[in-house]
Amino acid sequence: MNMNTLKTALVSVAMLAVGFAHAEELTGRQIMDEASARHDRDIEFEVQKMTLKGADGTVEEVRDMRRYVRKEDGAFKYLMVFDDPAGVAGVALLTWENPTGADDQFLYLPSMGKKLKRIADGGKRNYFMGTDFTYEDLVSESRDKFAYERLADVEFDGQAAFQVSAVPTDDKLKRTSGYKSRTLTVLKDSFFIVQTDYFDRRGRPLKVLTALEYGPVEGDMWRASKQEINNSKEKHITEVEVVSRDFAEESVPSKYFGKRHITSGRHMR
Repeated sequence: MNMNTLKTALVSVAMLAVGFAHAEELTGRQIMDEASARHDRDIEFEVQKMTLKGADGTVEEVRDMRRYVRKEDGAFKYLMVFDDPAGVAGVALLTWENPTGADDQFLYLPSMGKKLKRIADGGKRNYFMGTDFTYEDLVSESRDKFAYERLADVEFDGQAAFQVSAVPTDDKLKRTSGYKSRTLTVLKDSFFIVQTDYFDRRGRPLKVLTALEYGPVEGDMWRASKQEINNSKEKHITEVEVVSRDFAEESVPSKYFGKRHITSGRHMR
């Protein structure tokens, strides 16, 4: 049994102990813990196609990209790389999780030479490369930095679902985040997050991230194969479709998450 399987089993047993069989008894935090236990993986690689659209669905640009995830020493690292079109080819975003503080994020722009630009904490609320994802959307979520409140249950796509409000409690995160809160919709049978509603710092609806196509990929683990974020404020849509995915160790070498790998241009195809 690998560590991820063991982690899932242990958390699931703990959920049973607190009344997993009785969904009505679960707290917001328990729902989010179970979602993480089932669906987080230490190693993951995806080839994605990203489509930027106007509010009327008009396609503005289609981008090819790669996404790498690796957990080392108890912390996640992420690398996103654009491959096409030429205007964004080679652009990379490197993220290192910091469980006790703000995550470190570095942006690489080939036109800027062989250097990485560190994203300041206050800049993480800015949109990433013309998409509807902000930099803070692309970092890990340390659940200890949020308060999770269970809201009234709902239906999503004809399926019973929990709704959980997530509000930052970490003082620095509260100052720098672009969101006052988020509302997460989580399917009851799979504990998979199918929708996230974002509210701006004044509590107004800002954008909605929705899984359009999703399902199991390995055991209890689910993934979205297509999702879109609809930004009502900017009147813009970003759609992400997964072309291929695997969880093989050799697909995500540790060296990929070093600064030198990127500044040397070895991340480019």
